[in-house]
Amino acid sequence: MASALEFYASAFDAESLYGLRMIIAWISVAVFIWLLSLSYLVWKADSKSTENRFMGVLLIIEGIKSAFLLPDAFPYDSDWEWLWDYLWVFKIEVFFYAHTAAILLYLCLPIYYRIEKLNFMFNPTLQKHAWYLAPLIGLAIWMSVRDVNGFYMANSAWLICSEAGVEPTLQIWWGSVQPFMTDTVEQIGTCTGYYEVHLVDDSTAGGLWVIALASPLVTLGALFFIRASMKSEKAAGEEGRSRHLTSRSLYIGFLGKVSGTMLYFVTLMVIIPLLNDGSMATFAQSTLWRYGEDASSLDRIKYLIWTLALLMTPLAMGFEALMFVHAALNDSVFGIDQNLRKTFRTAMFTGTGALLFITATEFMEQVLGQGLIGGVAVGVLFLGLRGPVLTVIDGMSSRLIPANYTPEETAYLEAYETAMDDRIITKEERRLLQTLAKTYNIGQDRVEEIEREYDSMLEEE
Repeated sequence: MASALEFYASAFDAESLYGLRMIIAWISVAVFIWLLSLSYLVWKADSKSTENRFMGVLLIIEGIKSAFLLPDAFPYDSDWEWLWDYLWVFKIEVFFYAHTAAILLYLCLPIYYRIEKLNFMFNPTLQKHAWYLAPLIGLAIWMSVRDVNGFYMANSAWLICSEAGVEPTLQIWWGSVQPFMTDTVEQIGTCTGYYEVHLVDDSTAGGLWVIALASPLVTLGALFFIRASMKSEKAAGEEGRSRHLTSRSLYIGFLGKVSGTMLYFVTLMVIIPLLNDGSMATFAQSTLWRYGEDASSLDRIKYLIWTLALLMTPLAMGFEALMFVHAALNDSVFGIDQNLRKTFRTAMFTGTGALLFITATEFMEQVLGQGLIGGVAVGVLFLGLRGPVLTVIDGMSSRLIPANYTPEETAYLEAYETAMDDRIITKEERRLLQTLAKTYNIGQDRVEEIEREYDSMLEEE
């Protein structure tokens, strides 16, 4: 029996890609917590707004989807089966319920955000109820299909290597032993050390793949509608400025989510088969790449690609949430664009550095047998280029999350902020501000809006 400490220690050895799978699992946990926090932020900003309620619920559902690997952060072997009886419910049951609910929530987007050609759905009556009815209907649908053939995994077993030099054994978790399980045992041959792997029969779960694929397809459809809406709002000029910014953020969020998800499926269905003699990979086969008696360097590369692919989904969800929060709060929370850009900057720099470190470490391990040398060298080089890298990231964030104010409005806001140091605007200061607004051609309504947003921020402080 492996203790929790031994489990985590083995998860960070060279054979386990220096903890890459565990790191991805904890990233999944972090994204899940972050999305729950964003949901709370959106709800707290205006709990009476049906739009905010809808976005808050959507972020919770997306958070659950991003947490598919959350259970993998816990010890994962037969001695912890009692814990995994509960974790598996979250990993499969709760995860696919979230996918079902998310599809319905995506279909409700035109109810809360006016989209050209779907204006008939932008209805106050629907807005009052859709935000809670969609997840409830999703729950009813999932509960009605979860026991139907095609929507559950019928067989599962633990492949156990108790020590080096012995033959692996199978221990049933549920169902019965399947041919692919015994084939995996034979192909592993002699154990190289202590480890356990979970083998699950997903041949009976085609319906789950349909649900997983339907989500990005519905999102793809939403992209086309939002894109058309953006064009009409942009043509409306200043009148459609706010709506255009909201639609743009939704569009970029969906685009990032679709791109990440599609990249995941392309990796599984195209890239890995090209390296795997034309056949798609299975979880059992990934075990052979990692522990097989005749595992080659190519097998290690395939296992690295297979593992990295798991990172795409939580990152795509996190990016989508970032843009959705901007869409929901850009008109109501002062400075939200700056805070989101800072978050994007930190996440991109840290994530890129960690990914380069692990990839370089694995590459050098295969070439020279000294993986940490490559990881440290790339890490030092990356930190040395910190300035240029952050400049590129800042440029990306400025394009993705544009400022709420034009340069002229920002200059006026800075002048107003200076004048408000003592929380009082004198007659002389007001006269100077009026002159500045006239010089920058900022209308009186816009001036009042800028000042009102800044005053509300001061009140919160």
